[in-house]
Amino acid sequence: MDTVIKRLESQQMSKYGNRYSKGFKEEAVRLLLTSGKTAKQLGLELGVTGMSLANWRDEALAKGDHPDLAKPDGVRVHYSVLKIENARLKKELDTVRQEREILKKSLGILSSRESQKGMP
Repeated sequence: MDTVIKRLESQQMSKYGNRYSKGFKEEAVRLLLTSGKTAKQLGLELGVTGMSLANWRDEALAKGDHPDLAKPDGVRVHYSVLKIENARLKKELDTVRQEREILKKSLGILSSRESQKGMP
C-alpha cells in the first residue's frame, strides 16, 4: 500500500497547484472503496481533504465509474439505476410487511373464534 501511496503522490498535483490528475482521483477513489478506511483517514494518508475524496467518490459512483473490485463480476450498473431499484424494493418491502400484519391479525381472529366454539 505504501508503494501505491508514493505513486499517487508523484502524480497528484498538476502544474496548476491543487488540481489533481484524473489518474490520482481514480486511484484514490479505488482505494477509498476497497480499503475499508474512511475518507478522512485515507485523505490524511494521501494529503487531500476527506471532503475532496468523498466528492470524488460520489462523482465516480454517479457516473458508474466503479473500480473492478467494487463491481460483482465486472458488471457496470449506473448509480441512478441502482437508486431506482432500491426505492422500488423498499416500497415492495413495505407492502409485504403490511400484508403480513394483516394476515397475522386475521389468524389471531380466526384462532380466537375456534377456541370459543368449544366453550359453552
